[in-house]
Amino acid sequence: MARVEVEGFPVVEVEPGSTLLEICEDAGIPMECACGGFAACNSCRVDVLAGMDQLTPLKEEELAFLDGEGQRLGCQAEVLGDVKVRLASGM
Repeated sequence: MARVEVEGFPVVEVEPGSTLLEICEDAGIPMECACGGFAACNSCRVDVLAGMDQLTPLKEEELAFLDGEGQRLGCQAEVLGDVKVRLASGM
């Protein structure tokens, strides 16, 4: 099991392999997703506070939507192990 902590919400324990967006939706954590999870917006952007190496590698389609290092799109980042993130407001 992997522990996913979204700042300001209870820790969620999940089986590895789901995206951060899927995990938040299942746990009732309000992660926005204007494009439906297709990496076409940045409303599900998160700041990764710990465990960047416990997410799948950054995908090319994410790059246009990130402001800098330490960010990922929740719809594209699959959880492999323990992570801590902060919801970042989309543009």
